[in-house]
Amino acid sequence: MRDSHKALVAGAGAGSVETVVTMPFEVTKNRLQLKCGPPGMLASMADTIRRAGVGGLYYGMQPAIAQVAGKTALRYVAYEEFRSRTGNALLAGTLAGLVEALVWVAPTERLKVLRQTEVGGAAGSGGTASVARAAARVLAQQGVTGLWLGAGPTAARQMVANGARFAVFEQMKTYLTAWQAPAPAVLAGGCAGVFSVMLTNPVDVVKTHMQATPLTAGSGGTLVAVRELVASEGLGAFARGLSARAWKIGLGQAVIFGTYDAVRSQL
Repeated sequence: MRDSHKALVAGAGAGSVETVVTMPFEVTKNRLQLKCGPPGMLASMADTIRRAGVGGLYYGMQPAIAQVAGKTALRYVAYEEFRSRTGNALLAGTLAGLVEALVWVAPTERLKVLRQTEVGGAAGSGGTASVARAAARVLAQQGVTGLWLGAGPTAARQMVANGARFAVFEQMKTYLTAWQAPAPAVLAGGCAGVFSVMLTNPVDVVKTHMQATPLTAGSGGTLVAVRELVASEGLGAFARGLSARAWKIGLGQAVIFGTYDAVRSQL
């Protein structure tokens, strides 16, 4: 099997496992950023369960699996190609983040965020009852470009996050392996994930705010979204969902890097 095919298979498998493990934190992070329900990670999770049952913590699972499996596969294929050409983990990760954002992440995340804003019964009163219906409504009301709403901050987030993750991961894995630490890929991946959250949470808040824009409303762009957030609650708005996102990304990257290493070595 060619190296690119190995990266594709291992990346898709790692992304699928990560989605199942971390989906409740992803839903909670988005609801906190959109101020849906009470503040606080645990309080938000409890509110979601009260309103929609445990299944509410998995709202948007269909596009999330497609998104994460697809983007992780694409990320690793792009990363290994750029890494072989540049020899630089930070640059290769940044370029891989740009590719995955524009090709895959932006449209699938738009649908996922629309679905997750429905927790509590909005779907039954005119909301998008399914991912397919969400896609149909976006295309009908906003055209194809509606799927790429928030593509700018999405690309910025993915570039910074992936550049940081791969650079930190490679260094930490080298150190942990030398220290004979258990599961070095898992530990290094988790640390790289939390570090990337600290760098990118403000832009993630802006992205979520833009992608949750109702289909009947227009979008004024990234700068308008930033001004709206600052006007509503000041700079503190950019810390929304930080704890849930740190759990989600930290745990998720531990799973992704660990699973990728394990699957890749068996192919």
